[in-house]
Amino acid sequence: MVELLLAVALLTMVLGVLQTVGMAVYQASTYNNGHSEAAQHARVALDRITRTANQAKANEQFPGFLVVPEQVGTRQFPDALVVWHPTGSAANPTGLPQFNELVIYCPSLSGANQLVEITVPNDTRTVPSPSNMTSWASEIAAIRASKTSNTVVLTNLLRTCKPSGASSAASLGAVRFAASLRPSDSDWSAYKAGTLAWDRLPWVQGIYGAQTGLRQSWVRIEIQLVPGDEIQAAQAGAQQPVPYVGSAAVYYQVQR
Repeated sequence: MVELLLAVALLTMVLGVLQTVGMAVYQASTYNNGHSEAAQHARVALDRITRTANQAKANEQFPGFLVVPEQVGTRQFPDALVVWHPTGSAANPTGLPQFNELVIYCPSLSGANQLVEITVPNDTRTVPSPSNMTSWASEIAAIRASKTSNTVVLTNLLRTCKPSGASSAASLGAVRFAASLRPSDSDWSAYKAGTLAWDRLPWVQGIYGAQTGLRQSWVRIEIQLVPGDEIQAAQAGAQQPVPYVGSAAVYYQVQR
């Protein structure tokens, strides 16, 4: 009887150790699978966005792409990127694009965890001026809500959160865009006003001539993804979202 009890006790200890080891292996496998899934989603999403932005059409009227922030209370969140990417020749190569020539990247209204690509192929209206952010915000909001827009989900692993101090606001997706021009708008305005000489403008790689100069439009993309549905279900709140970044640029000539 004593030997039997000792055997049972030893077997119980062995089973306990095996259970602990098995749980550790399961958690490690879930962790690796989750992060691999997030990395794959990020690679697909960033590749698609940067490829589209690198192929953008740009001119002096529209700089290739535009970041349209979302207003929540008194704060702005730059979570929508508009890219001028016509499928063929642009309707107005020297003017403003049409809405059906745009590709828009932003969180989905149906779920902030979804990063989507939106196009409106039947809308032939001319877009507002890039400086008219009020009109742009209204147009992007309408396009996101429209049932006639074409929407492609790039990932459903986008981190979501509510802005601090805005308890009644809907959750937002953690995607941020930042765009810049070189020479900047302020540099260009100073040149037009005669307070900055043509040859003193910060041209990209110093490339300019007597009548034309090379301008750069650049965008930075950051998305935060959660490491997969499986790991979130197994370890709710235990995993931090992972940030992924990318960038793109387009170059175009401006006239003196």
